[in-house]
Amino acid sequence: MPVLDPLSFECISHGEEQTQRLGLRLGVLLTAHAVIALTGPLGAGKTQFARGVGQGWGALQGLRSPTFTMVQEHHRARDGQSLYHVDLYRVEHEADLRTLGLEEILDDEESVCIIEWADHAGTLIPQDAINLHLEIHNQSKRLLTFSTHSPTTWQVLLAFRKKAFGV
Repeated sequence: MPVLDPLSFECISHGEEQTQRLGLRLGVLLTAHAVIALTGPLGAGKTQFARGVGQGWGALQGLRSPTFTMVQEHHRARDGQSLYHVDLYRVEHEADLRTLGLEEILDDEESVCIIEWADHAGTLIPQDAINLHLEIHNQSKRLLTFSTHSPTTWQVLLAFRKKAFGV
């Protein structure tokens, strides 16, 4: 078992539905300017988790993989706040990030942002992001490692852990 960073924890998901439910439980806790940085191989469950986050956050439409559009903007009825769902799978160069407007999205203090393939964004991911790495163990089992570099964001992750697992 790896030694975890002080501001991290792991859990196991036993299927797509559970991965989505975990996302939902985190989504209800998100406030403006939250960033979720998702990493992991193809098929690890990044989009499933993002769908759950969107549902818990209150997106009016279900989140779909934005692989071809790269950025999808969602809204919620109660306050009109925006959630950006970004997929950087096809990004090959830093210049591509500029054309997407990722810096502007991350600077938007009123929105929430979920980034799939966040490792392609390099240093643009803010220090207070919620980082989630998904690892495939078998066809249905995934290891999820949640982490942050921010004590403030760590409090959100602790609230999520309590909501999801009771601890």
